Order: sequence, then C-alpha cells, then structure tokens
Amino acid sequence: MKKTLLLAVISFSLFSVKAQITETFHDFIVTGIAGDTINLADYAGKKVLVVNTASYCSYTPQFADLVVLDSLYGGPGFAILGFPCNDFGGQDPYGDSVINSFCTGNYNVNFQMMSKISIIAPDTAEVYKWLQLQSRNGVQDAPVTWNFNKFCIDEAGHWVNHFSSAVNPMDTAITNWINSPSVLGISENNTDDRFVLLENPAVRNIRLSITMPSVQQVDIGLYDMKGAFSVNIFNGSLSGISSISFPVTGLDNGLYFIRIKSSSLNRVLKVLVQQ
Repeated sequence: MKKTLLLAVISFSLFSVKAQITETFHDFIVTGIAGDTINLADYAGKKVLVVNTASYCSYTPQFADLVVLDSLYGGPGFAILGFPCNDFGGQDPYGDSVINSFCTGNYNVNFQMMSKISIIAPDTAEVYKWLQLQSRNGVQDAPVTWNFNKFCIDEAGHWVNHFSSAVNPMDTAITNWINSPSVLGISENNTDDRFVLLENPAVRNIRLSITMPSVQQVDIGLYDMKGAFSVNIFNGSLSGISSISFPVTGLDNGLYFIRIKSSSLNRVLKVLVQQ
C-alpha cells in the first residue's frame, strides 16, 4: 500500500512539473544581425529550423544546403534562423557585419541571421538555454557540442527535435518534418468556396470573399493562436458575393484565426499577418 502511494505521489509530482512548463520558443526576444530587435512570437504559425552557424568550420558549406532548403520551403509555413557562435573551435571570430558579409557574399544567405551569441555557459543566450535544457523546453536535454546543430520548432513554438552537425539540412528527417501537417490542426487551404481568404500571409489587409445564398447576419472575428479574441472584422447583414477588407495596421505579426458565424456557416481559417 505504501509503495503504491509513493508511486502515485511521484507520478503526480512529475506531472505537476511538466504541467508547469509553459515556456515556448515564441516567448523570447533576440537581436538580428543588423542590430534590430526580433520577437520570436512573430514566427507563430511557422515551423522553424534553428541553426548555430560558424564561418570557418568544416560544416560551413551547409550554408549552401540551408539556402536551398529555404528556397524550397521558406514562406508562410517555414523559416530558418541562424545564430552565429564562436564557442566551438573559435570558428566565427569576427563581428556581425563581417559575418553578414561572409554569409551573403559567399552563400547568398537571405534567411534571418541573428547577432552572434554564446551557447556555452555561463554566458548562454536565454533562447539556447531553452533549446538545450529539458527543464526549460519540457521535452529533453540537447546539449550543443559543435557548429551547425539543428533544432526543429513547431508552429506553436514547441521543441520537436534536435540534429547534430553531421545531419545535412536537406536530410529527409528534416524535409519530412517540414512537410508534415501543422500541429495547430487547421488547414491552410480553404475547402469551402463560400468563404475564401484571398491573401495569406496578409501584408496590408485581411481580404475575404464571402458568398451567402440569402440575407444573413454575419459575424467575423479575429482571434490569436491561444483562442483569445483580438478584434471584430465585420458584423452585419450579407447576401450574395461580398468582399471584405480589414487593415492589419496595429496588429502584431504572427498567426491568427478568423472565425465566421452565421445561421448557415461556422468556419475557422488560419491567417498569417506579416507586415
């Protein structure tokens, strides 16, 4: 009886610890290689491949593979983020401007590169503490031991997988993951032609085409990825084919859900705001 009770207590404790881990990749703010501030919440709705890079490493030619990967899959559903680091073999010794010139001049890198960081303690960047520590990411420990380690982050900002330097960015384990269904469970494709999202991502306006067979009261709301109401897009009567345009000015970049309700329609679609 005591043994059973002890196991129950241990199980409950482990569950409680896991339940308390609410930190995601989207909670961090980092600095871009040009000195700009980048909120990783802007990548909500995208799969992200995080790579610690170096300019003078035997794995540096993987920049070319990363560029190909970005050209094939980069867009509303996927992004690559490079974090230069000099911790492993001293193979990225120069400043951000030199690193940026090297990457663009030698490999035509146009995915987002960050300002050079430290990964080894005690100066570990906070986002890399999260990436490497199970106590932070809630999944597993994944210590980075060399340049060009790769971390997979899902659309909700959760830690998915870690690959060592030797795994090529074009490896099928990575491309299959990129092509896997979104963990958010909502299709990017509209299968109901009564409700058409005309542009995704939405750069200036959220543009919709709605077809109603008869006059109906329609309510269209915008919600964040946690389901919290953000703003009302439209409320009123519609009939026939109607076009609706809502400016994204004032909205943060990231993933949103559009919910349209009427007496005959209850649909939810995913839209990425990317100003």
